[in-house]
Amino acid sequence: MPNICIEDYGCSASQCEAEIMAGLLEQTGFEIIKNEKYADLIIIVTCYVKSPTEQKILFRIKQLQELYPQKKLIVAGCMTEGVYKRIVDIAPEASLISTHHVKEIAQAVKKTLEGKRVEYLGKSEEIKLCLPKIRKNPIINIVPISSGCNSACSYCCVRFAKGKLFSYPKVMIIKEVKNSIKQGCKEIWITAQDTASYGLDESKAMLPDLLNEITEIPGRFFVRIGMMNPKNVLPILKELVKSYQNEKIYKFLHLPVQSGDNEVLEKMNRGYRVEDFLKIIEEFKSLDFQLWTDVIVGFPGETEEQFENTVKLIKEVKPDWTNVSKFGLRPRTPVRNLKQLSSKIISKRSEKISKIAREISLERNKKWIDWSGNILISKKGKKPGQWLGRNPEYKPVLVESKENLLGKLIRVKIKEADYSYLKGMTMDGRQ
Repeated sequence: MPNICIEDYGCSASQCEAEIMAGLLEQTGFEIIKNEKYADLIIIVTCYVKSPTEQKILFRIKQLQELYPQKKLIVAGCMTEGVYKRIVDIAPEASLISTHHVKEIAQAVKKTLEGKRVEYLGKSEEIKLCLPKIRKNPIINIVPISSGCNSACSYCCVRFAKGKLFSYPKVMIIKEVKNSIKQGCKEIWITAQDTASYGLDESKAMLPDLLNEITEIPGRFFVRIGMMNPKNVLPILKELVKSYQNEKIYKFLHLPVQSGDNEVLEKMNRGYRVEDFLKIIEEFKSLDFQLWTDVIVGFPGETEEQFENTVKLIKEVKPDWTNVSKFGLRPRTPVRNLKQLSSKIISKRSEKISKIAREISLERNKKWIDWSGNILISKKGKKPGQWLGRNPEYKPVLVESKENLLGKLIRVKIKEADYSYLKGMTMDGRQ
């Protein structure tokens, strides 16, 4: 059978789609390989959220065609709907399959290998659960709980590719988690465009209900909950905090604020105010938790004072990690009609807030020095004999060991802190 190589870019949902494609193709009889040199067909699973990522992927598509003109190519994921014309201009013979047609990958591959160019585009309510997978990491299962979004942020183009919110059936999500635990997974990533929006399209089970049922599943595993829009956290806030109290859930909250200025938030159409963001954080203070947030620097019309409001908020809240993004205009978004800031101003602001964010991250991490406790080793480190684990707050901890520690719960003591990770030494009491 032909050899297939799959490359994926972007979020955990894209990675999950790549894993499902690999599983479905292997089930059909295809050989999945890592080196594109020996592949008969290459699949690129794309991401559409930011302009730099889009440019990187378009360059990669062009590069693959120049390197391997004889190889067949399939472009998959969000970009197929978002920048269809650009992909077709660069790769006119490539087949296309959108994020809504993952289950049809085997058919797409067969036809493409036969020399046919096919397109599987358009929206559908495809449920990406309980399907064969080849996981990048055998102990981590990425579980999508919905597709699409119930928001209309003025700068976001992903909603045009993903479509409206479609929450997956709770019974299938639970089955997916149970199956993966039986297969040896120790870490479950709950993922969606906005995990807090789960259930809002059907007024049935909401995110806390789902989490409570997941944590009732027998076995030793931990759950990481993905990004949540503050506007959708507010109605479920108290129930969500109660769900987080379960020891199986990492005390990790990814809550993007995007701006520390209410006028900018209104222009972004985020649906909440700075005060709402602060209210959520205050409610979570009943737990020891790690806070991640996102900010967009240089939104159209952002004044120096409005930017400084964001700086002030970050200094006040002191997130463990802040993802700083330079504003980039995306196709079909309403903000294209607003006056854009110069790249020089945006870069200057980005540099300033990124420096502050790193200093805060280092300050937060230093507080962990001399802490001892259990971490789950979730993957290999970059260097031989190095392992990366997560503590109860999902802080990354590097340890060194000649043993294979993957998937093991080990006791460590933190000895050093960097702004992006902790460094620990193993102790007795491995489990």
